[in-house]
Amino acid sequence: RRVLMLKPSPTSQCVENLSEMMEYKLSLNRHKGDREGWLSCSIFDLLHLLTKEKLELYDAIHENVEPRLVREEAADIANCAMMIADVYTETYKK
Repeated sequence: RRVLMLKPSPTSQCVENLSEMMEYKLSLNRHKGDREGWLSCSIFDLLHLLTKEKLELYDAIHENVEPRLVREEAADIANCAMMIADVYTETYKK
């Protein structure tokens, strides 16, 4: 695994917190096939999922839920974006 060594910045902790939540949320769904699972999805199915997750984040904020739940919803969005980038990279035709 390649790790970029970046100089700590004011955003480093925010990025680390979100990436930890992303990994946690992915671990809850490993039974769905992990990477092979999302690679079997179309980009458009994943974009639809991204829209659904965005609405869940909106609702969580609107309902004034605790910050951890908002981080969970934000991690779901980030995971969808990561999956879209991964599927697109795997299927990109030059």
